[in-house]
Amino acid sequence: MNKPLLVFHAPEDDTVLIEQAEHIFRSARHPKSFISLHGADHLLSDNKDADYVGECIVAWCSRYLDQAL
Repeated sequence: MNKPLLVFHAPEDDTVLIEQAEHIFRSARHPKSFISLHGADHLLSDNKDADYVGECIVAWCSRYLDQAL
């Protein structure tokens, strides 16, 4: 893919197993990051979890968006 990749996974998620998330992460080239979402569900139905993920995406992407401009 040759693009930065950010992977989120909730350990309790039974929709996407950790093995699947690990496979995606291991297959990707750098730069890449993996963030574990302990206590979250697959759909981020708790607003606190959704807010946290949004904040992480903004912070993580800002590093790469500056390079693209």
